[in-house]
Amino acid sequence: MRSLVRELVLGASLFASACANNRAAQEPPQQAQLTRAISPPRRLEPPDYLPEAARLVLRTLMASHAHNMGDLMSAIMVLDYPRIHLTAEAVASDASLSRPLTHDASELNALLPEDFFRQQDALRAQARILVDAAQRQSPYGVADAYGRLSESCVRCHYVYRAGSR
Repeated sequence: MRSLVRELVLGASLFASACANNRAAQEPPQQAQLTRAISPPRRLEPPDYLPEAARLVLRTLMASHAHNMGDLMSAIMVLDYPRIHLTAEAVASDASLSRPLTHDASELNALLPEDFFRQQDALRAQARILVDAAQRQSPYGVADAYGRLSESCVRCHYVYRAGSR
């Protein structure tokens, strides 16, 4: 009887150990990146190196983006393709900041990191993909494109909040 109990305990231990190891194997390899991406940034306020004029411009742009992203999410939930198309087109053609021409300290755009401009370009490109998916009336294409568009927003916010230069 003791032998049976010992074998059951040993078997249960091995099973629990195998389950624990299997759980780690099932986690995506990007788990650490995902954890960093959804963790709050070290700093929530705007970067210190940006003057108030630059912050005002960015606030105005971000208010427009926030409005458009909310409209997109609502339109996508009900697959309102004409509205998705119209709003994604607005995001793609929305006013954006141009890269600095001279890297002169007096040029407002020179204060932003290059990664900001890369993310801005990615946002526009993803919005164009969403426009195309809406034209094709592809529900999965629209969902995927919106996810990638949102990812561009998060990446840009990270650059801005982290203050990486």
